Amino acid sequence: MSLSRRQFLATAAAPLLQPSRRNLVLIVVDGQRGEMMGCAGNPILQTPNIDQLAARGVRFSQHYCVHGVCMPNRASLFTGRYPAAHGVSANGVALPKSEQTLAHILDAAGYSTASAGKHHFEPMRAPGYPPRLNAGAGYYGFREVHLTENIPGEEYKAYVRSRFPNLTDADLRRPGLPEDATEIHWITDQTIDFLRRQSSGSRPFFAYCSFKDLTPPDTPPASFASLYKPADIPPPIRRRGELDRKPPHYRQVYENQVKSGRYPNEETLPRLLAAYYGQMSFIDKQVGRITAALAASGLAGNTVIALTADHGLCLGDHWIWRHGPWLYDQVLRIPFILYDPALPSPRVVHHLTQTVDIAPTLLDLLGLPPQPGMQGVSLRPLALGTSTSPPRGVVYAEDIEADELKASGLDPTGFEVFALRSPNWKYVHYARQPHGELYNLKNDPNEFDNLWDDPAHRSTRSEYRDRLLETLIAQRDRFPPRTASW
Repeated sequence: MSLSRRQFLATAAAPLLQPSRRNLVLIVVDGQRGEMMGCAGNPILQTPNIDQLAARGVRFSQHYCVHGVCMPNRASLFTGRYPAAHGVSANGVALPKSEQTLAHILDAAGYSTASAGKHHFEPMRAPGYPPRLNAGAGYYGFREVHLTENIPGEEYKAYVRSRFPNLTDADLRRPGLPEDATEIHWITDQTIDFLRRQSSGSRPFFAYCSFKDLTPPDTPPASFASLYKPADIPPPIRRRGELDRKPPHYRQVYENQVKSGRYPNEETLPRLLAAYYGQMSFIDKQVGRITAALAASGLAGNTVIALTADHGLCLGDHWIWRHGPWLYDQVLRIPFILYDPALPSPRVVHHLTQTVDIAPTLLDLLGLPPQPGMQGVSLRPLALGTSTSPPRGVVYAEDIEADELKASGLDPTGFEVFALRSPNWKYVHYARQPHGELYNLKNDPNEFDNLWDDPAHRSTRSEYRDRLLETLIAQRDRFPPRTASW
């Protein structure tokens, strides 16, 4: 009798799944760029709690997502696999139930598992969504689930109706709410409630806290809405004329966004960025609430904390407002901070790392083996300082049939873009198209000057095309292994 992929994984891992007493808290922020923290060098943004986490742990300064939008990168975060392997090629494609997530693995290892906030494992516009979740039945490995996505969740709305009866559903999407009426605060409350219940339990736990509402237009609460002055926010990184040498869809998207009002004008843009900064500082306060709850419950000394994001945002850089098939560093570079009480000393790792590395790293720190089919690598040796070797020479990203093109009046059908980034170069390949992008990051870190058609760099372009081919071949899912020659 043949086994399903899930059955094979569970059977293969079962002899080794002895639960440790170490716990895990995973925090994910929707739309946080890599430099949007004080510890990453942002001169304005106030994130004291995240900064303290980094000061006590390990910050990976060159960490990149594998896709420009939510669902594919979240799937890679939880499976340790690239989109070509787990099958979530774009927003709107559900993570197959046959995939083994980090929550599945820890649940099988005897962990209590709970999640709160944005999950985005399934399309939010699909019929029958959100799903009806039966207590204890499990949702992608989580036994306790407090689900809320890009629209306020029913559980949160019921809380608001009971606690703030004067607020309407429309009010929940507006700035200026009391802090404890916001969904971000409510998500934190669910996480803290779970943590407090674990302090007297006999099982290790996995708490997943996923913050939404950072992607503009942001709605920070009243206490954070005026924290930053628009005039103090740095202007976007963009250069007049830079679109002249970019693939044609860049200009088409920009002109359509300006025409439709989706690209903010010069007066509106600083206000939107100030609100983004305010919301990020509010999220930082929630990180502090979580770490304080761990300390108060006596759990801090035995709990690994990881913080990352699903993707970044352009925020006006390069004449692009949001995120999607523009594989600039503003979209791809995201935070990854790892706090482990067992790590010997704080450090900053500058090697290239990616989202697929997080699941195998967390399993390694918890004393559990990597699972069959995982394509990332454990970063534990780098975190410990026992290795200084880079885990890889390049990081990879893609975007397939992007919704952002459709929103700008372009047909995304057949649109496929793939990128490789090394310390010195970025190569962006458009399938079946004569154009592309090539940037010398050493001389042009802002990715202004596209060298794709420059004869002087033809050999570099060919080299990275070959490296991309090898990368794509390596991402094929070779699971399950053969048990006979034929």
